Amino acid sequence: MAKGIGKLLKKAAKKKAPSKSKSKTPTVQRDDLDEAVEKWLEADKMAKDGKALKEQAEAVLLPEIEDERVKKCREDGEHHSSVKVNGKVTVSARNSYSKIDATEENEETLRESVGDRFDEFFKEKTAVALKPSLLDDEEAMTKIIEAVGEENFERFFDVKQHIEVTEAFHKGRATNPKVAEQYETLADEGLVKPSKNSVKRA
Repeated sequence: MAKGIGKLLKKAAKKKAPSKSKSKTPTVQRDDLDEAVEKWLEADKMAKDGKALKEQAEAVLLPEIEDERVKKCREDGEHHSSVKVNGKVTVSARNSYSKIDATEENEETLRESVGDRFDEFFKEKTAVALKPSLLDDEEAMTKIIEAVGEENFERFFDVKQHIEVTEAFHKGRATNPKVAEQYETLADEGLVKPSKNSVKRA
């Protein structure tokens, strides 16, 4: 990749902080649902308590078992991604790492650490997505297509399309009976599938 293009892509990849929004949530009173609400609250507490206990146990287990896994790999002269502990649980080390920002400083640090094995151990990944403003600009898109050639467009661009439900439809199905009817018809046909509603402590 050309150095100038690489710098352009790194600059374009910088993330913007998400904006925070406040909402006013109305309250509904349904005494007939109180038992279900209490069951949910109890289950939520049990899940949180269980999660906390698991995290405490993992804090002890994981570092110890990672040492054992590495020792076993070296003894056997082969990589084991998982090991069984006391025949009761399996601990696995996934080949999954957090993304490293592709800055010159980070690359230099990595190169200093691993030396000439940098290209073996690390690979720069680039993803470029066309912003909606460009897709809506027919003149600019025409220039891009002409530049790469229509015959090469699919080779250079991974294009996926879908129809997205708008906020107007989402709000309308709750506030407008006619839109609600339209939603029910589309939902029955399996065309419009909303995500499952979430429950959390108030």
